Amino acid sequence: MFDTRANILLCGCGAVGTMAAVALERSGCAAVTAVLRSNFSVVEQKGFTIDSVDHGRLTGWHPSYIARSVENAMKHGPFQFIVIALKALPDIYSIPELIAPAVTPFESTIVLIQNGIGIEQPFINAFPRSTILSGVSMIGAHQLSSGVIRHDRSDILHLGPIYNASISREKEDELAALFSSLYTSGGASCLLTENITWMRWKKLVWNASFNSVCAMTGLDSGAIIDAGGVETIIRPVMDKINSIAKASGHTLPDGIQQLMIDSMPREMHFRPSMLVDVERGNPMEIEVIVGNPLRIAQELGCETPILRMIYEHLKLVQWRIRRAKTGSRLQK
Repeated sequence: MFDTRANILLCGCGAVGTMAAVALERSGCAAVTAVLRSNFSVVEQKGFTIDSVDHGRLTGWHPSYIARSVENAMKHGPFQFIVIALKALPDIYSIPELIAPAVTPFESTIVLIQNGIGIEQPFINAFPRSTILSGVSMIGAHQLSSGVIRHDRSDILHLGPIYNASISREKEDELAALFSSLYTSGGASCLLTENITWMRWKKLVWNASFNSVCAMTGLDSGAIIDAGGVETIIRPVMDKINSIAKASGHTLPDGIQQLMIDSMPREMHFRPSMLVDVERGNPMEIEVIVGNPLRIAQELGCETPILRMIYEHLKLVQWRIRRAKTGSRLQK
């Protein structure tokens, strides 16, 4: 049904998605159709300009095909892999609805390269006859302007299947291995893991704390440290995420909190994604980074007052951002 080269649809061509497209294309064994939104015209005319720690300087680069929408991309289908690198914003839009026209049951494998915990369930519900591969990206990449990307920390993707009873585990493992091979052959790194949910909790220790608190305060990571926020709010949030993970059956390494704190030396003055979103007036991934762990904690009977405070604060900020974009009053 598919060509010799893996035919791949990629939705979400920001910095992370673009670097995924680069790795897949440079394998020589994949043809990527990238769905672009705000940067379509720039990329169509000039291609991407990329400074990459893995791939060097790329000028005028573009994937095999670009399209303005999933519907427009269908002329390049059918697709063996559908890679989702869009921000996970279930309170704003439904990605399963967006990609539904491109999903072929038992043939299209959905690859999620997104932040957060519990992101897979909407795709499992919408596509019960498709393999879902869940990916945790540890890349450092930033879109400086439309079509201009700085990639300054090597692309490492941790990947694992979310096993589906209607598909053999052997087939799903083979699909994960195939995607990993494509990604790694293109000059990045894709590491297969048997417990991708554990990896998601590990990354969430950092995201639910530094990412959220920076967005709440408007301070970068270095300023949070200088202001004394590590002991008063960052570490308590990390402690709570660690305890929720453990209660849900995922024991993280001893000292994970200090490890994550040490990964953010004050001289970095790192501006995480949610802070950048607030500054640009874009919606934040609060539901998958804070809301979902809060709901999991409630189901497990865990008390989470600090996480609840952060969530409710960020929901107000999100409301303000959405109101500014719509230009009208929003109801709750």
